[in-house]
Amino acid sequence: MKEFYLEDFSPESKWSERITALCQGEWVDISIAYPSDFRSAKLLREIVDSICKSYNIDPKWRTRFVLIIDEMNNNAIEYWSQKGDVNYLNIAIIPTQEGKFKVSVSVVDTGKWDHAKKSSDMEKIRGKYENKDFAQHHSIRWRGLFLIISHLVDTLYFKDSQKGWLIVGIEKVL
Repeated sequence: MKEFYLEDFSPESKWSERITALCQGEWVDISIAYPSDFRSAKLLREIVDSICKSYNIDPKWRTRFVLIIDEMNNNAIEYWSQKGDVNYLNIAIIPTQEGKFKVSVSVVDTGKWDHAKKSSDMEKIRGKYENKDFAQHHSIRWRGLFLIISHLVDTLYFKDSQKGWLIVGIEKVL
């Protein structure tokens, strides 16, 4: 996995050229450290879209992956990290033996928020909401993860990092 800072993808750095260079091989596996601030979201969306374009991922799925990372990033910023902390976006696109791509995306937060969750807490929340009819309850939290994301991907998972931070990730084979 290659590691970067979001600043490495500033407009002045010609980040789209860097993405093109990173995506020359059969696969890509990168981690981007970024400040826990909503202003990071636009560039993160653009980076994910650009990576997906490099691997000729269908525009429908490019849009879905952008939606997914946006939801995971917003949750990390709003619920689990304090402003200014460093979160991580990890993205890997790896070919499968069947001639498809396995797309893995995760967001790692710092877990410093007063009500930060661990993976076991998230699994309990999943159990509570995974069969709920969210269409009838517009004010219920967790709709993004458990209604939108979990229905689009093959796997939605929660892990605790070695530092005790929460990792929210997805996997999808296309």
